[in-house]
Amino acid sequence: MRVVQTFTVPMSLCFLEGQAQFWKRNGYDLNVVTSSNHPDSSDLEEFGLRNDVPIHAIPFRRKTDLWYSFLNLRELTHFFGIIKPRIAHGNTPKAAFLTMIAARLNHIPVRIYEMHGLPLETADFRKKIGWWFAEKTMCFLATHVIAVSPSLRQSAIQKKLVQASKISVMHNGSCNGVDAENFFNPSKVNNASIKLLRQKHQLAKNQPIVGFVGRLAGDKGIQQLYDAWQIVKQTFPNAKLLLLGGEDERDKLPKKLLQKLDNDSGIIRLGYQKSILEYYALMNFLVLPSYREGLGNVVLEAAAMAKPAIVSTVTGLKDAIVKNQTGIFCQPRSANDLAEKIKYYIQNPSIVQLHGKAARQRVQTHFVPLDVWNAKWALYQRLIAESESVTLRDVSPIVQITD
Repeated sequence: MRVVQTFTVPMSLCFLEGQAQFWKRNGYDLNVVTSSNHPDSSDLEEFGLRNDVPIHAIPFRRKTDLWYSFLNLRELTHFFGIIKPRIAHGNTPKAAFLTMIAARLNHIPVRIYEMHGLPLETADFRKKIGWWFAEKTMCFLATHVIAVSPSLRQSAIQKKLVQASKISVMHNGSCNGVDAENFFNPSKVNNASIKLLRQKHQLAKNQPIVGFVGRLAGDKGIQQLYDAWQIVKQTFPNAKLLLLGGEDERDKLPKKLLQKLDNDSGIIRLGYQKSILEYYALMNFLVLPSYREGLGNVVLEAAAMAKPAIVSTVTGLKDAIVKNQTGIFCQPRSANDLAEKIKYYIQNPSIVQLHGKAARQRVQTHFVPLDVWNAKWALYQRLIAESESVTLRDVSPIVQITD
């Protein structure tokens, strides 16, 4: 049975890492569509070879461009007409939007929109209206919607984007789970690499190191993080803040803020890093003061590396930690509260270690990739059966979270 999963940019292919063989074993022929006109498009061929999955390139653009979007839609519709998938599974906003339309035009029986976040939550009024209609359209055209976290599902329902019966969370959430055994595993870290990183960035062994991983964008709370760090430095002048992630063209930070980040001796801006395992091992804990998330994959990755996190109490991140067990919450958009939480963790390394240990255990039990894949397989089976008016036995019901 042929399945097509679409992504706007190749960077998002990590959401599929390791799944190809699972789908093959279960009788599904997985095809992937993403753009080839993106800086990280060099990873396309490598991903295809590593996962043994065919990759098809359509030059999606994240930016709004009606004419270009129409050309993408025409190409995607033609592609669907040729390979005739039974399931079209759209991920990330632009690709998912065009996928739902093209799949409907081609009468593809199962159309799944996987919601990885809601940009409308932080958009200004004009853009919020546009995002709402785009999300509403995707949810309407889809035969089913997957939310990557319980709080994201609840937010979509509350915003009248989709009926509760049409949207579900796979297992405990996330799009792909976290491989805490073979990849994000502290025992897999090369100590020599850590030593080299410390030497490269002039970091002492007992120096407090706080990490941020994500896009350098306004909705990630970078301004509040910078302001909080100025407060933290007054108490811990030797502490270092590592910023890992590239700039976001859609939500650019002010040049003045970028200059401040670069000129602060207590902040090390590292840009996008393809290999991040050693950096998780290097930091004491993670901070993610976002205004919104789908779930917060980096929080789960850090947790798998036994690193707790300080996160804001917003959609997605509410599900990423267990309060005062695997991390601590901070107030959204509050530099003062974030600073207090960072200082608390620096002052209490034993609590950081305790929370980190619990965080890893939680990922190992609640976010195992195979469990997430099995939940998606059960959903695929059920939706195919419904499209054929067949009743399947021994297939677990679609996972939903209590409304």
